[in-house]
Amino acid sequence: MIASRFAVALPLLLCPALASAQTEPRYLPQIRTELQAMGYTAQCAPVSTSVGTCRVEHAGAQSGPGATAGRRFELVVEYSDVTDTAYAYLTRYATLRVDQPNATTAFRRVAEMNWEMLVGKFEWSAPTGELRLGAVLHTDSNFDRRAFRGVVRSLLRLGDRYADEVGRLTGGTVGEAPAAAGATMVPVPAPR
Repeated sequence: MIASRFAVALPLLLCPALASAQTEPRYLPQIRTELQAMGYTAQCAPVSTSVGTCRVEHAGAQSGPGATAGRRFELVVEYSDVTDTAYAYLTRYATLRVDQPNATTAFRRVAEMNWEMLVGKFEWSAPTGELRLGAVLHTDSNFDRRAFRGVVRSLLRLGDRYADEVGRLTGGTVGEAPAAAGATMVPVPAPR
């Protein structure tokens, strides 16, 4: 009995990091670090010891194909040790209501857009009409920094690419218009 207690206690004595209680999800610090390395000021916080969230503001492309004239998006990354996933999405991307006149056409086109995308999918909430653009990165074996950056960059590019068309389909604003954005937004990150 004493030997078994010693066998359990010995690793904790030799490695104090194991003895300390986990205060935030396993990969939340890496997610924060990667977002900062991409040029974003990330607002990250643990929701519990196994779930954490990061939020960043992104200014859309200023010119070129698919430009959104400075439109801004809020990117949210929800990480969970329970599901071993990092779920990244552009929140409040647009609003699509069932009762709008062209709803059938809009839903059909959104489904076609989903078919075109390799990374990212549009998701729709029936109660609120919120349309978001999201993707999931699995972290069951490790946190792949390169894959994480690829997912984030893809979502932001897709947000820019489809913004004008989704705006026409929904008859509303996509993202946050430049005039309403305010001064708290973070500039477009430098290429890496």
